[in-house]
Amino acid sequence: MIKTFFLSFISACIAILTLAQENKILKQLEPLKGTWKGGKGTNVFYETWRTDDNRMMSGMSYKLKGTDTIVFEWTKIIVSGSDLSYVAKVKNQNQGKEVAFKLVSHSNKTFVFENPEHDFPQRVIYQLISSDSLHAWIEGKYQGKESREDYYYQRVDKP
Repeated sequence: MIKTFFLSFISACIAILTLAQENKILKQLEPLKGTWKGGKGTNVFYETWRTDDNRMMSGMSYKLKGTDTIVFEWTKIIVSGSDLSYVAKVKNQNQGKEVAFKLVSHSNKTFVFENPEHDFPQRVIYQLISSDSLHAWIEGKYQGKESREDYYYQRVDKP
């Protein structure tokens, strides 16, 4: 009985420490909060992030057309169990289903999320350059070749 209790206690402590670590990483992503503008000329796009609670951030990517906002991607960064994941739902892709990318590394304000089973991209990377500059990119194999798309953003506003 004591051994079972002890093992349960240790498992609970590990789970709590793991969750605390993931929340700490999510906290490092809080500088994403706000609105970011990227692109040039007629190809201008925006990405907006907010903190929903201490276990999730949500966002969306969109373009402006006159007074209309055209959303083409809904995103979340969530703590799920012992994992931190970037979850995307892209308009007219993946039968409208969300696709999750698990955090596989983070250092120097660069966060790498990966899903090797996804067709393209297999990796989503966010690099916080400064409080007003963000570099994001997607990469992986596309039609048998390594491919990469870069997105450079400047902060429009802070939350």
